[in-house]
Amino acid sequence: MIRRSTEPADRSAAEEGARLAYRAAALKPPARLVWCDGPVALFQLVRRVSRADGANVKRAIVHNLHRQVAVMVGRRVHRRVRATVASMVNPADGLIASAVEAVMRRLAQETASLPERIRRARAMSWSLGALLALRSLRSSAAGPHDLSWLATYDYMRNVLGLQVETEPLVGLCLLATSLGWIEPHERTCWLVERPEILRADARDRLHSADGPALRYRDGFTVWAWKGVEVPRWTIEQPERITLAAVDGEPDVQIRRCMIEIMTPQRYVALGGAVRVAEDEAGILWRKVWWATDSWAAVEVINGTPEPDGTRRHFFLQVPAHMRTAREAVAWTYGLSEDAYARLVTRT
Repeated sequence: MIRRSTEPADRSAAEEGARLAYRAAALKPPARLVWCDGPVALFQLVRRVSRADGANVKRAIVHNLHRQVAVMVGRRVHRRVRATVASMVNPADGLIASAVEAVMRRLAQETASLPERIRRARAMSWSLGALLALRSLRSSAAGPHDLSWLATYDYMRNVLGLQVETEPLVGLCLLATSLGWIEPHERTCWLVERPEILRADARDRLHSADGPALRYRDGFTVWAWKGVEVPRWTIEQPERITLAAVDGEPDVQIRRCMIEIMTPQRYVALGGAVRVAEDEAGILWRKVWWATDSWAAVEVINGTPEPDGTRRHFFLQVPAHMRTAREAVAWTYGLSEDAYARLVTRT
């Protein structure tokens, strides 16, 4: 998908797309086209926007053009057909949503006071600063998450032949396929490069086990594990993850990521968890930090022996309220403990 591209922006195409989009919205093309290497660099620049740049025109060139074309296409194509096309060419994209959320968190840090920045660096929580940053960028700029709807009209234009009806969107389509973000004002239009790194796991969550999961050319970088933003050192220096480091991490999600990175097997071997139950299904291990915060995994043995006759041990993370190893293993199959027991008996 083009919205996941990490290729450098096609600057000449993007600039032409901006001019076409302004004209389609009955606006004069911007006098200045300014390139930024990432959304954080963009945010730092537009915070100092002046009267010389003019008012923001995102509504005119994105929302108004969208509504205009939707009406014209709606006269030619049944809504069910439009919905079917949209579901096929513009599916929900969890990776892009995760990347945008990471950008928003960083912008929240940019708007926060120093004490608030220090607090958020540890807790990575949302606060008033985060909401203000989110509102600022989403109301004034357009990124891949904002422009993905264009895929539906691109299909209408190039496959169904609705050339006249979709003509106003030619510029926006050119923009969407050529860059990362755009912040359009009357006389100045800021254009943003694509990320140079964007990595995901099999479930399309922002993730990388050996480096940044997201990096823009302005230096903005995110290290993530299965969709959770984690400190850089946990990815680049996993040997530093100790029991003390895990216990000292206040963020519940990051703590669980740290255990996954060091592996539950090593965590248990080092004494991080206590054996709470054992039966024919395996061994249940649990770690309790506070009354409402605990971790558990069930240790199972592979039924198929290795070539040397040994059997591998696996640790499967399970909900902490599991009471027996059998219940925990059943949960991994989506079964109740009784249903799993009957299945095993029949087998």
